[in-house]
Amino acid sequence: MSRPRIRTPPPTEALPRPQLRNSNETKEELRPTRGRILSAAERLFAEHGFSNVSMPMIAKASGITAGAIYKHYDSKADLFFEVVRRTVQSVRLPSVDGSATGVAALPGIVAMYTTPRLRLLRQLALEIHSASAKHPKVRRLLRQSIEGAIAQIGNDVAAAQRDQQVDDTLDPSFVASTTMVFIMGLMHMETLVPELVGNSAWHDFVHNRAAALIGLR
Repeated sequence: MSRPRIRTPPPTEALPRPQLRNSNETKEELRPTRGRILSAAERLFAEHGFSNVSMPMIAKASGITAGAIYKHYDSKADLFFEVVRRTVQSVRLPSVDGSATGVAALPGIVAMYTTPRLRLLRQLALEIHSASAKHPKVRRLLRQSIEGAIAQIGNDVAAAQRDQQVDDTLDPSFVASTTMVFIMGLMHMETLVPELVGNSAWHDFVHNRAAALIGLR
């Protein structure tokens, strides 16, 4: 009997979704404008940082009025997290033999954070942490995201332990928390070890360390 596959999302996929403001516009009518807003916000946040970007700046770069942007997003924090979510969702997840899911895929997901194509995501992650120190709403959303990711990883580890896929002597919550700390450390690669970004030997080392950390058999 085949074991059920468990899907582990990237840690930032658990970000809470911002709600649309009340408007007479339909979702179909809002979508093109929201796309322009997200593209402008992504560029501005990456260039100037969260604290140095205002909603009027994003509105101007999107070609809409400052007031109109609030039809789409309640706050800059909501917009920022939507930018991060879109960046995460644009990343194609790795797999082993084209079929790895759940805990088996997690080492590949962790190692993915060493690659050049995730440079923007690493940069945005650092911005989130920096902004959380000054902005209570960003801090609250960040905590919700991290706690959700840790809970998801922990549940997947526990399920894999029941299936005897990983070391069943490890505490799933500790494994999940340590995995998140590992990932957050990789977000600092441009500052700490820029020469290792895109290094294949480093990628493989991180992959193997993550597998050992999780207790894969």
